[in-house]
Amino acid sequence: MLLSSTLKRVARDGEGATTATIATAAGGEKELQVSELLIAAGRTPNADHLDLSAAGVDVDNRGFIPVNERLETNVEGIWALGDVTGGPAFTHISYDDYRIVEANVLRGESRTTTGRLVPYTVFMDPELGRVGLTEREAKERGIEHVVAKIPMSHVARALESDETRGFMKALVEPGSGKILGCAILSVAGGEIMSVLQVAMMGGVSYTAIRDGVFAHPTFSESLNNLFMRLAA
Repeated sequence: MLLSSTLKRVARDGEGATTATIATAAGGEKELQVSELLIAAGRTPNADHLDLSAAGVDVDNRGFIPVNERLETNVEGIWALGDVTGGPAFTHISYDDYRIVEANVLRGESRTTTGRLVPYTVFMDPELGRVGLTEREAKERGIEHVVAKIPMSHVARALESDETRGFMKALVEPGSGKILGCAILSVAGGEIMSVLQVAMMGGVSYTAIRDGVFAHPTFSESLNNLFMRLAA
């Protein structure tokens, strides 16, 4: 994985092979033989087709519709949900937006997005599953934390399946043992991340995961080993 690098050029030879030239953070250039090239240029909302000004609904300078924690727009009785609000552009977040609006509008509840965990998985090889705070975010917010981390080469299932690339990493709040976030770069990284997300949703201490009995040999079993890196 090359981070903080710049794509300089892409070339394809007569046989269809594609080469990408990367300027690395160290200052040199590196040529990579690639099979696929993904250009992520971002997306703009289709809010301009909704004639929102006729209803007095505000949009920001990028065309997104601002909403509050209940997904209400500035006009009473009009809600917005999904990617058009400029929030996390994930299918699972759009679905949860629907559940919030449905509960509030049709069932008279008062659900909000406040405190909602936003998990995601990057389906590369190996997968990257993420949820909760990163180290950088915790430091920027002044949140006290300790870090547990192990390479996948210390995971029994990874060794047995010859898939030892990646690592498991989690942030824990000292004292309370509360899990603040995690990053899992591994085969089935999203599935392993989801185990920790459920623990976070339930307020389960890292010690319960450390001392839990998981089926052998599963990737999730290695969460024992991950949290053994922290002192009790």
